Amino acid sequence: MNPQRRLIGAAAVLGCLVLAGVWTVVVPDKAETAPALQAFVVRWGHPVCWVLLAGTAASWAFGGPRRLTEGLAYAALASYAAFLLATVL
Repeated sequence: MNPQRRLIGAAAVLGCLVLAGVWTVVVPDKAETAPALQAFVVRWGHPVCWVLLAGTAASWAFGGPRRLTEGLAYAALASYAAFLLATVL
């Protein structure tokens, strides 16, 4: 395995986890006023997206199966799309 790929992947994992931590602390105002399911998605959709992106980066960097890497990436996309939709509605 390419050492540069591991280094870049490890940096991406760390960055994604930091951003997940930030978005766990920073809560959109709409999370407090929306109905229960929408509030849950607004509150946790963005941090979950970053955790899934961290998993994607780790899988890519450390030689995980391609289907796992792609599945995590698509799950992150779905999480972010749900977050945006819940924020706009």
